[in-house]
Amino acid sequence: MRTFVLIASLAACKPGGVSSAQEVCAKASAMFDKCEDFGSAAPLERELMVDRWRGLCRAVFTGETKQLMPNALELYNALDEGSRAGLKIQAECTSKASTCLAYHACDQ
Repeated sequence: MRTFVLIASLAACKPGGVSSAQEVCAKASAMFDKCEDFGSAAPLERELMVDRWRGLCRAVFTGETKQLMPNALELYNALDEGSRAGLKIQAECTSKASTCLAYHACDQ
């Protein structure tokens, strides 16, 4: 059993296993989680907002929407091409940020 778990773990870590879009969106959503004010949102509600942002991010990079929850899909479909391009640029910027000051500078 341990051998199977080890082999499965190694297979999951193979190079190229994570797309650049996934990496950018993971970093961008981590900064979103760290730097945004979620007010009085409960922890689960906060996680859902971060997950929605991550899903929208991946969708603007890949065009793939099957991972989106219905409300995020509706939001994505309502975005015009210019807004999608802007969201992509913002995600690229925020994924490079290492401080909240740098994160908020991406809004400019």
